[in-house]
Amino acid sequence: MTEKQRYVASSLIFLFVVAILLTWFLEYRYFLNDMWRAWNFVIASPIVYLFNVFLMWLLLVFLWGLLGSPIIAASVSWILLIIVTYIHIKKFYSRQTPILPEDFQLASQASTLTKFVDYGSITRTIIAILLVIFLSILCHRFLANKYTLMRKWKTSGFIQKHALAMRLLIVALAGGAFFICTDFVRHNDGTRYEDIPILGTHFTAWNQNRNYDDNGFILGFLYNFQKLKLEEPDIYSEEKIQKIKAEYDAKAEEENLNRKNLAEDDINVIIVLNESFYDPSVEFNGAKFEDYYPHSGGEIMPNLRKIQNQYPSGLMYSLDYGGGTANIEFESLTSLTNYWTDTVPYTALIPKAGQIPSIAQTLKAKGYKTTAIHPFNGGMYKRNISLANEGFDTFITENEMDYKEHDGNSEYINDRSAYKQTLKVLNESKEKQIISLITMQNHTPYYAENYEETEFAVTTEGIDEQKKSDIAIYYQSLHNSDRYLGEFISELDKLDEKVVVLFYGDHSAGLFDNIVAHEEKAVRDLSRVTPYFIYSNYDSGFRNKVTLPTTTPNCMVNTMLNGLKWQKDSLYYMLDKVCEAEPILTAAYLEGREVSMADILDDYELVTYDILGGKKYWMK
Repeated sequence: MTEKQRYVASSLIFLFVVAILLTWFLEYRYFLNDMWRAWNFVIASPIVYLFNVFLMWLLLVFLWGLLGSPIIAASVSWILLIIVTYIHIKKFYSRQTPILPEDFQLASQASTLTKFVDYGSITRTIIAILLVIFLSILCHRFLANKYTLMRKWKTSGFIQKHALAMRLLIVALAGGAFFICTDFVRHNDGTRYEDIPILGTHFTAWNQNRNYDDNGFILGFLYNFQKLKLEEPDIYSEEKIQKIKAEYDAKAEEENLNRKNLAEDDINVIIVLNESFYDPSVEFNGAKFEDYYPHSGGEIMPNLRKIQNQYPSGLMYSLDYGGGTANIEFESLTSLTNYWTDTVPYTALIPKAGQIPSIAQTLKAKGYKTTAIHPFNGGMYKRNISLANEGFDTFITENEMDYKEHDGNSEYINDRSAYKQTLKVLNESKEKQIISLITMQNHTPYYAENYEETEFAVTTEGIDEQKKSDIAIYYQSLHNSDRYLGEFISELDKLDEKVVVLFYGDHSAGLFDNIVAHEEKAVRDLSRVTPYFIYSNYDSGFRNKVTLPTTTPNCMVNTMLNGLKWQKDSLYYMLDKVCEAEPILTAAYLEGREVSMADILDDYELVTYDILGGKKYWMK
């Protein structure tokens, strides 16, 4: 065997050993530094683990050919895994879901995301990376000086320019092998469960926690790459979409004769997405939140309770837990669904889709002025692009706001300022308006120093003091947010202009481990349900206490339009049937159950694809 052959063989063996160790490290970090869970995965699924090792080895070989040194390849891989798993752990603690490919679409907004993590953990991560670099340099020098083989590695012509062809060959072979061996993962059927007999496992489309648990981090991550591009449904065609549209165009023409024409009435519309607005006294399907997280200090949300006793209100079943605001915002404003797309439409789809239907587009066609307000960075989730494509002509961010009050030491503009800005926009124009407000006050993190004093204490047994402190701070933020909501409604009551408000909380905070991981579904569901209500400051005929249906965000605007008996576009008449067939359309609620077999769900899927990823025949 020649010197170069020995070098190549030794490098491949070395990188395979490294692949075993790094794959173990990756699983250990995925399971939140729980060694026993990581070992259980290896022991229970050895074939799956070894396949993950094989894929890791191919990636290491690819980097070896690219960088010219097996030690450098191993070091770079280790550093990348430290960074990726750090992001994963932070996301999981906040939202109870693993890191996904679409999360990296927010990389351009990394500077704004640093507000959501603590600097202590970032510092520890940087120290770990520096330690890896130091150990790698030390190891390379020690081995190169001590062993003949390593001296040959260091001086081998393999890293010289004339060996470029061999390095490119290794890159091509490793890269090609990786793509061939992962094709079945990246191009999966997308069914709820998909058996993989050769590995003795299956993919789970509806639950990515289980998908990662069963298949390892690498396979779980690769499985989700398909979500970055919408797959065209088999029966999609212009003829099919036009047939669906013709049906609901006719329905709209007939039904709108008996509905109020907003083009002839000056009624302002405000849609408020209140960040992490959750009701700690919520009950759902016989389960009570207070049974799991009791507290002292009295009523947290007295103003919400007052509103619920005077106006139509209900529960929204959130698409996510502890995060995912943009997906919920997308559904509520467009009345489309993320169920089949299963990605982040604001970052992955809408910027490329151009103009799409929304309540803003509907009202703009009736002469409404359209404004969105968000007291934070306008580029977050690419809102500056997506909201414009939804029809909002003006977007007011933290930079343009006139009111920028903070509660205590919180880093976010509070709800009082957000509502003041909304009222200012409303009062400055005589035109009828639709305003979409996305607040920030209740956003994570919940640092103890945010408030000098808190009115509430968590009395739950069996949770640590840090978690109790976080929840108490969250409750205080909710209490303040509730007070500002009461002030906002009082100001609207004083106005001569007619105003309708659709208000909802997007999700709960990611603090409630006792319910989100509970064995009973009714208890798990408590982590998902948030309050919503419809308020009007005039005699709309929809002002009494009414229990609204529990539904996902895609149905809420349609619920408002129906309650107020306003004229609607064709899409909303489709929603009448959709929301009757499947009022809660999200995988977290269905938990593997197939959606209704009603034809309307097939039509809804086709229209959603057409608008977000197809030819937009619906809009012609």
